[in-house]
Amino acid sequence: MLTRFIPVESLDSAAAVAAEAARRILTAAERSIAARGRFHLVLAGGRTPLAAYTLLVDRPAEWERWHIFLGDERCLPATDPERNSVAAGRAFLDRVPIPSANRHLIAAERGAEVAAAAYELEIAPFLPFDLVLLGMGEDGHTASLFPGREIPLGHLVIPIHGSPKPPPDRVSLTQQALAASR
Repeated sequence: MLTRFIPVESLDSAAAVAAEAARRILTAAERSIAARGRFHLVLAGGRTPLAAYTLLVDRPAEWERWHIFLGDERCLPATDPERNSVAAGRAFLDRVPIPSANRHLIAAERGAEVAAAAYELEIAPFLPFDLVLLGMGEDGHTASLFPGREIPLGHLVIPIHGSPKPPPDRVSLTQQALAASR
């Protein structure tokens, strides 16, 4: 049995956490671009990471080499402010010159099943990701993977119905996709 120790770091404030997250994202980007010529980043949804995303905007980066993915998306109209893609766009994506072809967003407005099937095909050629950002909801969920729910094996992306948090329909990367990270 292998034991791996994960260092734990405590920071004094939400602002310090955001600054450290932004620094680590940029460091991962620089290393990935130096090693492979590109950077594949999965963004976490929700409000918590937005401060870190905003800090990236004014930093120099080889934006044209970044590929952005989402860990999950809410099945709402494409411009709904509750969508993760809209929030990430306002905080970060719409403010940096990442080519539109490198922004791999989930078309959740098409419905959970259709969007999940399409996104699985879209992300598969880009695995493994270089960095996956995850948060954890107050109920213990990450992406849109909620505790106590079965997750079908053999899929990278799944539709979610009956989410305990609104809206009820979502699309989420699975643990298989999230774990496919350097």
